[in-house]
Amino acid sequence: MEELKKTLEAKKYQRNPHLHSDLHLLVEEVRQKFGETATKGVGSFSFYLGFFKRLGVQKVRRILAEVEQASVDHPEKLFWWKIKNG
Repeated sequence: MEELKKTLEAKKYQRNPHLHSDLHLLVEEVRQKFGETATKGVGSFSFYLGFFKRLGVQKVRRILAEVEQASVDHPEKLFWWKIKNG
């Protein structure tokens, strides 16, 4: 049982080596939160990265916090509306 626990702990804290900046980590966090799985085009990593580079990490985090506090049916739609009008 202890062996299994150690193995699970080791797996839990492995981070993706391709996510090497705050911006990349933020993009991955938001994509997971909204369930995005696209590899090309709308919803892809590069799609989000392009918008987030233009706005900056702090502004995107502020918008994300506002969306999380709002009680809406589709938070991803509110997020993109705020990105567009922000």
